[in-house]
Amino acid sequence: METSESMHQYLAAIVEGSDDAIITKGLDSIIRSWNPGAERLFGYSAEEAIGQPITMLFPADREDEETDFIARLSRGERIAHFETIRKRKDGSLIPISLTVSPVRNAAGKIVGASKIARDISVQRAAEERQELRARESEALLAVAQKLLEDVSFDEFAQFCLDAVCNVVGMNAGHLLFAKGRGENARLHPSGIWYITRPGLQPVVDETERLTFASGEGLPGLAWKFGELKFLNEVDSSPHFLRRQVFKQVGLASAVALPIWQGGEIKAVLEFFGSQKAKLDADILRMLSTVGSQIGIAIHQKQEAEHRETLRREMSHRVGNSLSVLASIYRSCSRAASNKDELDEAFLGRIVAVGHANRVAIENATQGASLNSLIVDSIEIFPAQDRIELDVIDLHVGYESVMPIALILNELATNALKHNEHFEKIQLKISASYCEATEQVVLKWFERRAAPLVAPPNGPTRVGFGTQLIKLMVENKLGGQLDRHIDESGLSCVFRVPRNRIEN
Repeated sequence: METSESMHQYLAAIVEGSDDAIITKGLDSIIRSWNPGAERLFGYSAEEAIGQPITMLFPADREDEETDFIARLSRGERIAHFETIRKRKDGSLIPISLTVSPVRNAAGKIVGASKIARDISVQRAAEERQELRARESEALLAVAQKLLEDVSFDEFAQFCLDAVCNVVGMNAGHLLFAKGRGENARLHPSGIWYITRPGLQPVVDETERLTFASGEGLPGLAWKFGELKFLNEVDSSPHFLRRQVFKQVGLASAVALPIWQGGEIKAVLEFFGSQKAKLDADILRMLSTVGSQIGIAIHQKQEAEHRETLRREMSHRVGNSLSVLASIYRSCSRAASNKDELDEAFLGRIVAVGHANRVAIENATQGASLNSLIVDSIEIFPAQDRIELDVIDLHVGYESVMPIALILNELATNALKHNEHFEKIQLKISASYCEATEQVVLKWFERRAAPLVAPPNGPTRVGFGTQLIKLMVENKLGGQLDRHIDESGLSCVFRVPRNRIEN
């Protein structure tokens, strides 16, 4: 008897001192005993737990587990190392490993069960971190491989967003570009998105209507401070400008990550998640790592595309230059009375054509006055005295020199190519500022000496030159182009935001 009592006391001491939760229950699922380990693990005292159904610890989506346990226990089975999720008193969820053994009475009949529950949150977290790092490495490798492929910048950026969102389990991703300088600098939507479901389209629509100044909204904060910013509860943050639409579609968390290039922030990546996509330290660290690599990759891709665009433009410019030179030669040969006069006129204009082709490249890294830029770009015209200029005093930022020079050179080239007697053309170029719209209005007007009897036929196709002008005006300068040809000549009007010219 003393031996049995000593053994009972010994076992009780083990149960009381165990770090694991040790619980007994009847086949009716009612808790019969509850050790201190169970109190620490689940938050309920013994007085609160004993007499309550064990299912009070089950999340709603796990309640069927108890029915299965009772059936197996009734057959005398022992359940070992069963990993599942249970709910604490405060409502938080915890991963545990369960060992459930049947309890028999003196007659050997199964009357209940003993459960040993062990907290495996540390183990699970370690496994998740390991898995996250593996996915992170795969994403970085995929981005590096994609960089080597011959794809457009938009396609590459889209791939990067997809890769990051898939790794960290975010529901949406977006890229914003920094444009402008000084007070006019703002983050603009790129139109490049990753979304997991069509129901998130309102977020896309709302974002596409916005721009962000430095310090404005979550992207603006990341831009201003140059570091990752995040929110786990966007609907309660006054810094998050889109909180209403986020609440509408069920997004709760947001991350904004600045992308650095050459000591400047050129873009900001955004990632959005649902309530379940909480942003812990490992996720944020991984986003920073992947984001920095994407920044390098995006920069390389942009540089490659810039070189390709320049190559294509130079190829096109060479073709145009040959056409211009042929036209100049024909005009000079008709006007020259001897070979010496022809040589002097023609060779001088070859130099002018070469100079015009250098304008965009020479001024691409520094600013220039609008007047000098226009003069340099149209030097291929032989009769400078018949060019009327009326241009405001305006400095053109280095980022806008190239597109403006390309536009003017293309117009000048086309005037020489498509007008056999171009020496009879009167050219007027003006530039003014409209305060109401905050736009610079640049007008190019080629007036024929003798108007045509009937309007000229329109082109049968849109040539590369016209496409180039439209691309420069609308995409590079954010402006509008109006082009009109009638009996009197050609009129082109460009309306460009002043802050895009003075960037």
